[in-house]
Amino acid sequence: MSLNDMFNFSKGRMASIPDVSNQNVYDVSQGNVNVRIAEPLTPDQKIDQETVNLINWLAQEQGISPEVALKKAVVTAAYMHDVVYMRRGKLLVQHRDGSVREIFLK
Repeated sequence: MSLNDMFNFSKGRMASIPDVSNQNVYDVSQGNVNVRIAEPLTPDQKIDQETVNLINWLAQEQGISPEVALKKAVVTAAYMHDVVYMRRGKLLVQHRDGSVREIFLK
């Protein structure tokens, strides 16, 4: 399952507005954007048990494999980061009662 198949954030009533963040996250995932970090994650590094538990829980809740759950979680975090920090947007959630609240990421 490709990232474009997994997440198409531009569907719905806002589909006519280009989603720059969606394209940016996809470009990063494909290696089309030069990313420089001090200590990159390598395939041989271990993930702590708390993170493994959360990945397994997400997989079970969504009926998907742990690998796909991890990929979805990382893509979602990357998208939110791009929207909030890179594009100066806001992350809003609408509750069942109709109230809307902003989520602040640290």
